[in-house]
Amino acid sequence: MILYIINVLKYDQREAEGDLARMGYFYSNPSPKSTINSRYILPQQYTFLSDTDLSTEVKTDVLTIGDSFSEQDSLGYQNFLASKGTTVVHVDRFISGSNPIQTLVEMVNSGIFDIIHPEFIVLQSTQRDFNGRTRSVDFDESLDLEVLSRKIKEHKPARPNYNLQFFSDATLKMPLNNLQFRYTAKPLFSNTYKVKTTSQKLFSNTPDHLLFYKNDLNQITAKNDSLGTLNSIQVLNKLSKLLAERDIELIVLVSPDKYDLYYPYIEEKSKFTQPTFFSLYEPAEKGYANIDTYRILSKHLVNPGDIYYYDDTHWSPVATEIIADELHGLVKK
Repeated sequence: MILYIINVLKYDQREAEGDLARMGYFYSNPSPKSTINSRYILPQQYTFLSDTDLSTEVKTDVLTIGDSFSEQDSLGYQNFLASKGTTVVHVDRFISGSNPIQTLVEMVNSGIFDIIHPEFIVLQSTQRDFNGRTRSVDFDESLDLEVLSRKIKEHKPARPNYNLQFFSDATLKMPLNNLQFRYTAKPLFSNTYKVKTTSQKLFSNTPDHLLFYKNDLNQITAKNDSLGTLNSIQVLNKLSKLLAERDIELIVLVSPDKYDLYYPYIEEKSKFTQPTFFSLYEPAEKGYANIDTYRILSKHLVNPGDIYYYDDTHWSPVATEIIADELHGLVKK
C-alpha cells in the first residue's frame, strides 16, 4: 500500500506518454512526446484501406503498409505526404499484421490490385524485425478478399489502459527500477535502457541521456547479419518485380532502430555492440526504390533535434515530415 501511494504521487501518467517511459516506469520525464506533438496541427488527409469501398475500383497515387512506424495518425509520414497533394491509402495495422512484407505478398496474389490501383507502394518495416520478416516470406500465400472484408467489418479497435493498478507488478517494479537506474543502464525488470550521451542537443529540454528499447540491442546479431541483409534485398527485389508486372513501383522504407541511429552519441559506446546494418544495406544495389532513412535522419539529430521522441521508440513528426518530403520528391520525379 505504501509503495502504491508513492507511485501514485510521483508517477505522472500524463508525462509518461512514450512507450519507453512506460516500460521503464520513470518517475520523471524531461521531454514527453506531447511537447513535440503540440507544435503540429494537421487534419487527417489520407484514407485507411478499411474505409475504402472494395466493391468499386479505386485509384490512388500511393498505398502504404507497415508496422507501428506507419501508425502515427495525423502526425505520420502518410499524412504529411497527403498534405502535399498526393493521394494516399494506408493498409490498417490490423490488416497488415505482424509481418507487412508477407501481407503485401499475399495482397499481390489476391487480386486486390485489380480493385485498388496505386502507382507506388511504400513498404515500411522497423529495422530490428526487417531481416526476420524477409526470412519467413512465403510467395505462394494469398489473401482471401472475402475474409478481408469480414475482418474489416468485425474489427473493433482496442483501447489500452495505462492507469496504475494496485494489484500489478508495477507496484514493485516502479520504485525498484527508479532506484536501479541510478547505477545501471538497464534494471533487471526493465525493457528500457538509459545511457549517457555526448550531446544535450538531441531532444527538447536537453536531457543528457538516451532511452532505447532492449530489443534494439538484443537483436543486434540478426541486424548485423550481412547474409540476412542480402537475403532481404533479394526478397524485396522479387516482390518489386511482381508489383512491376502490375505497373506499380515499390518504395522501401526501413525505420532505423533508435539505438542504431543514436549510437554515435552514446558516451560509453565501447560497452555496446556497434550496429552495422545500414553500412551494408544503404549502398547495396537494389531492384526497388529505397529511402536512405539512416543517412537522411542522421543529418538532423542535433539540428533541429527531436528526430525520435525522447521517451518513445518511434520517430517524431520532425522525422515523419522529413521522410514525407523525400517520398514526395521521389513520387514527383
